Amino acid sequence: MPADAPGKERSRLRSTLLIARSIFDFLLGQWLLIAMGLVIMLAYFFPSVGKRGGHVASQWTVTYGAVIVIFLISGLSLPFDKLVLQARNIRLHLIVQVTSFLVTSAVFFGIATAASTSSAIETSTLVGLIATGTLPTTISSNVVMTRQAKGDVAATMVEVTLGNFLGPFLSPLLLTKLYLPAVSAFQDWIPADASNNLPALYRSVMKQMGLSVFVPLAVGQVIRAIWPKQVQKCVEVLRLPKLGSLCLLALIWATFCNAFASHSLETINTPSIVFNVFVNLALCITFTAFSFFLARPPLFAERWSPLLFRRMSREETTSVCFCAPAKTQALGIPLITAMYTTSDDMTRALIQVPMILYTAEQIVVGQVLVYLFRRWERNMRAKEEQEKQTDPGEASVESMEMAETDEQKDDELYITNNASR
Repeated sequence: MPADAPGKERSRLRSTLLIARSIFDFLLGQWLLIAMGLVIMLAYFFPSVGKRGGHVASQWTVTYGAVIVIFLISGLSLPFDKLVLQARNIRLHLIVQVTSFLVTSAVFFGIATAASTSSAIETSTLVGLIATGTLPTTISSNVVMTRQAKGDVAATMVEVTLGNFLGPFLSPLLLTKLYLPAVSAFQDWIPADASNNLPALYRSVMKQMGLSVFVPLAVGQVIRAIWPKQVQKCVEVLRLPKLGSLCLLALIWATFCNAFASHSLETINTPSIVFNVFVNLALCITFTAFSFFLARPPLFAERWSPLLFRRMSREETTSVCFCAPAKTQALGIPLITAMYTTSDDMTRALIQVPMILYTAEQIVVGQVLVYLFRRWERNMRAKEEQEKQTDPGEASVESMEMAETDEQKDDELYITNNASR
């Protein structure tokens, strides 16, 4: 046996342990994606547990309970002045809300119109795509993922609140008055009794937002104002943001329990499902890139018009990239239910399928964005730390200037001494 065999064996073992540690760290960093796969699998095998009216009454325990916890944690974590500051950010409102309601809906409508010429794609899928495009941004997942990516949570909370306040009014108008009547293939899907049921939808949405968003946020802000140091310590020690991630998993689980319980995914043909999945993924990525461009336009545009093309901070850009492309099924499903009350359950379920698929895919894309934005944040922090340190080149220039100054003083002193002689 060679003398260096034990050394090679230890080196090989060390390399194996390093590789295993790297794999473990990577999987640990992607724990939310792995957990999301597990809860979807549980929803597939046991849909009756988490569906609406199921064993755990998810329409109350999850739809209200999980969202209440998320916004209570946000209220405890955020300073009030940050919320006020972002509420006055007009440019942020314009970028997020115009993209969310007008840009995305127009693109969804254009793709659905182009696909309506194909007999392989079901019309219900295309109508569901158009309805998805008209929806406002989602609430809970945006807040959770913005916090994970170290973005501006205050900006996200302001935008999701504003979007979901406007959604019950704008979404039905865009769907029934603008998009569906424009193409003959979709006119049979215009709900005749939509306007009669929308007031009940407004009351339901405002009630849900009041109880699950406004009240817990206000309670958290009041508690933080009374005991600021104690609350901040509790948030850090108890790691309350992690609890928000668990609530997000509960929302995903309940969503897929409803989808699998309705059997709507099984009734749609394969081409429609494949088309829906890939279109959703492509649009989610495209809208995210478009939002990033709006938040941080090229430098030459900012030089040309600093007021119009001002580049947002990294934190605000993160918020925009999560809020602008996202869609909420929390409003979408009750919206379709209220508009298509005279239709059967299967018709409503078929229209809701694109919403369910898009919201699931946006969470997957969002987790990739969390990784990218956290890497961006680390790179910016490292760059700032380097800039704080003295640049060797600048230090050498300063030394040369000081040396030249000393030489000039020596020359002046020499001339003065000679003149005195």
